[in-house]
Amino acid sequence: MSEHFVFRELRKSVNGRRLLNIEEFSIPEQTCIVLSGRNGAGKSTLLRILAGLEPPDHCVVVHRGTPLSWKAARRRFRRDIVYLHQHPYMFDCSVSENIAYGLRHAGIGRSESEARVAQALEWADLAHLSDRNARHLSGGEQQRVALTRARILSPRLLLLDEPFANMDIESREKTISLIKRLGEEGISTIITSHEPDIATLIGDEHRHLCKTGPCRYTIVRPFLYQPNIAQKFRIAERRTIPWQHNPAEPGGPVNSFPGKTGGNSEQNRTMENGNYHQLITAVILAGGQARRMGGEDKGLIPLDGKPMIEHILTALVPQVGSILINANRNLERYRDYGYPVIEDMMGDYFGPLVGMASGVRAATTPLLLTVPCDSPFVPDQLSEVLYLAMQENQAEISVAHDGDRMQPVFALLRRELLPSLLAYLENGGRKIDTWYGQHRLALADFSKWPDTFLNINTPADKLEFERRISQSARG
Repeated sequence: MSEHFVFRELRKSVNGRRLLNIEEFSIPEQTCIVLSGRNGAGKSTLLRILAGLEPPDHCVVVHRGTPLSWKAARRRFRRDIVYLHQHPYMFDCSVSENIAYGLRHAGIGRSESEARVAQALEWADLAHLSDRNARHLSGGEQQRVALTRARILSPRLLLLDEPFANMDIESREKTISLIKRLGEEGISTIITSHEPDIATLIGDEHRHLCKTGPCRYTIVRPFLYQPNIAQKFRIAERRTIPWQHNPAEPGGPVNSFPGKTGGNSEQNRTMENGNYHQLITAVILAGGQARRMGGEDKGLIPLDGKPMIEHILTALVPQVGSILINANRNLERYRDYGYPVIEDMMGDYFGPLVGMASGVRAATTPLLLTVPCDSPFVPDQLSEVLYLAMQENQAEISVAHDGDRMQPVFALLRRELLPSLLAYLENGGRKIDTWYGQHRLALADFSKWPDTFLNINTPADKLEFERRISQSARG
């Protein structure tokens, strides 16, 4: 499918602070894009820039493969794009006259204009309201008039800012039907919406404006996180997870707790039978850029004759019930190991916490074990020690501690924390320690296994590891 417009390096500041920082926003032909994001994320600002109504600080516009200056781009926008405000303005005249307004200004003759308006009224099921003053219509009816007034100008792209706001069910269904028909007529649309089901109902693509720094939003793949979905998720988890966490107030890390958690009989039997590993999915975090390794995919870098990820898989298979690999490149090579490969849910290279969230969302077990791909000396006791620390301290998250400091990417966390994690990420949070601090945390003592946390970050690290392995093999 060809692209009508591509906007690259789009930057926009408001009151001296960067609001939008979008590397690329492409608009394919005959496509409906649903744009979501929290209040203040810049959705309306983005639409106004795409319509040429507001200038960006910087932007490279490409039209059908040809770069345009902003001045030339705005001329093209006026021919191809129509922007509809959330609260469309109605002229103080009939519905028919409102719909004909743009045709008159385009110099269309009266007879042709009347024919087009009649056809448009039938298209939108507004013929029975043709003589009614448009200002006396309901909000849903006015939105349909505005949509019809835009369509009659034969645009290539319609930008609809919250078109379903404050609509009753009947008006909403009628508007959705009209937007679907626009797509059938070859008109692309971009729709901003807070409603979680709109992308499923009418969107060919769902894009999300997410904060990636202070007052700085960019386009990512959607989280699919909404408060009501989170609530349903929590209810479901209460029914399926074989224990309830202690309702103690979340706080800092704990190293002891008076008495072991009672749990329920099912969970206790699982532990007594040594089958606790069936409760755990491990996710190997291999989604980073590895800048200090010259951009090589660290999970696939050979160490002692085999890729690092093979060392980790060998150690993890006996310890967990299932395994996921989080990667953003070389996906087929990782799939060759026979385990599901998941990409970062919100775009590539946003840090390990996004990889962890992607793993939590993909997992079906109540617990998730996280391990980095560049630490090949995973001990046989990793899941057991983390699990026992979580149970003994009635914690929500168990994190490895090397005797001097916490090692945050070696962790065991409950899947029921997904809504909290997604909310933290959507608000721009990226620091693992900060999110951990919002929950009851147990520190698991790994001072007996110091090699666990040795990681390969540079070519020099790799050479040193291979030297040590060689010396060990020689005895």
